[in-house]
Amino acid sequence: MKGSVVAGVMLAAASAANAGGAVDISVADEALRLAYDATATRTGMHVNLSGLHHTHEGNIVGAGLHAVDVRNRNTNLFIGVGAKLFAFDTGNFEDVNGDPFSGSALGLGGFFRYSFRVQPDVSVAAYAYYAPPVTSFGDADNFINTDWRLQYNLIPAARIYGGYRYNSINLEGVRHDYRLGEGWHVGLTMDF
Repeated sequence: MKGSVVAGVMLAAASAANAGGAVDISVADEALRLAYDATATRTGMHVNLSGLHHTHEGNIVGAGLHAVDVRNRNTNLFIGVGAKLFAFDTGNFEDVNGDPFSGSALGLGGFFRYSFRVQPDVSVAAYAYYAPPVTSFGDADNFINTDWRLQYNLIPAARIYGGYRYNSINLEGVRHDYRLGEGWHVGLTMDF
């Protein structure tokens, strides 16, 4: 059910953006992340939809809206700034009533990808978002979502990568931050 909803939203966003996009798939031992990105060709509006599932730690879904520079396509740096709305649940980590913690957060941040001039097939990429207490809701007091990657272009429209993901949620009534899906992962990004 959740997968059908995410797929439907991704297709709707692709139509609304009226542009090509990218599908990103990353895996770790017990985690799977799927994401879709698209930039409207003339406006610089960038949309992002993502979902992370961890077999024990829970789920995070997100939808973001960013501004990107579309004036110069021949640059080694692609950067976007904006906001992303997240919703999460903590899976097997439960409160005193036996229910998983859940909530939402509106994070500010952005992303970048930099291709090295001496070897343009190699690039580094990252995204980071922070939601302070004022934009964190439900069981969340604050929310951090980050990912750092080293990528290699297999072909012009496909990159493989290895990276490290860090998601931290400060939960109400819990002493330590909850880390959901944190760790090393590998993945594939396909542009179309």
